[in-house]
Amino acid sequence: MDDTDKTFLITAMLPDRVGILRDITGVIFLQGGNLTDLRQTIIGGVFSLSCVAEFKGAPDPAKLRAAIAADLPEKDAQVCIMPCAAATFDAPSAVGERYVAAVSGPDRPGRVHAIAEIFAAHGVNVEDWRHDLSDRDHALTIGIVTVPDACDVRRLQRELSGKLEPFGMAVSLRHENIFRATNEVGPIDALMKAVPRE
Repeated sequence: MDDTDKTFLITAMLPDRVGILRDITGVIFLQGGNLTDLRQTIIGGVFSLSCVAEFKGAPDPAKLRAAIAADLPEKDAQVCIMPCAAATFDAPSAVGERYVAAVSGPDRPGRVHAIAEIFAAHGVNVEDWRHDLSDRDHALTIGIVTVPDACDVRRLQRELSGKLEPFGMAVSLRHENIFRATNEVGPIDALMKAVPRE
């Protein structure tokens, strides 16, 4: 039996409400599925879910989709089931080092495209990306990218800065380990607790 016979990418889009994640994951669980990856967000008032589930047997995709749709009261919910390969935890999807990229500043049409264009030119793979327009004067674009070993990170940083800083945008590109060390409270809290009290 091929991995794609029992591993599925499941996506769903419908108007947001409380309990959607419970409803969908409940059906997947009852159908014998185990979630191996999941992303869920609300965009413009629309609930959007993408997840990968591995099943013990080989469920029929049409029946799995029907089971999920039947458990949702919203009859206009968009549910899609697509066979995919099982996750391989011993190898990353792209070879290289992971970085956290962030651009903060005034919103401007074409901003995300400009960033994506530079990444593509350097062979950088975008793994997780978010663009949040908190108000008309400020937007935050942030995500995780894999920078190939052959890429000159300093040159990549210079190109991003050169393209965006003239428009008042601040650009940051930091290795994920540095980002975690400077942004996570947990490790610092643990160190503080380890310091002997006088």
